[in-house]
Amino acid sequence: MMRTTTTSRVRSPRHSRHGFTLVEVLLASLILGIGMTVLLSSLSTCLRTMRLARDYDQVQWVLGLGELTYPEPLEPSKDVQTDYTVDPDSQLCAGFTFERTVDKKTPTEEEKDKLFVVRTRVRWGGESGSEQAGEELVRYVWERNK
Repeated sequence: MMRTTTTSRVRSPRHSRHGFTLVEVLLASLILGIGMTVLLSSLSTCLRTMRLARDYDQVQWVLGLGELTYPEPLEPSKDVQTDYTVDPDSQLCAGFTFERTVDKKTPTEEEKDKLFVVRTRVRWGGESGSEQAGEELVRYVWERNK
């Protein structure tokens, strides 16, 4: 005959519980929270950078389209004010405005150097009442003697 013996272990209450302690759970939650915070802040920075890059690319496209639609004279202009000024045009691209202005100078400065400041602006955004974002390109133009 075969004899079988069974031994039973007596477990103490300390060894019978399985799981994590409260300190371990709180520490794991803290580490997870810090990791998620860093991840979300990196994500928002990445999205902001992507949006700025997209806006810059669109502004460059609208600026090029505006320069094609309203070309500057190829030779020195006889009337810079008339030849270079473009009223705000929002028909070039939906959501964008293209305009070109010439800074007025005092007659003494105008007679002295015949240089004008030509500002080309592309603006976008800004629903009713809010301020529009924009890019500005500044050039100096010489007016030919009349």
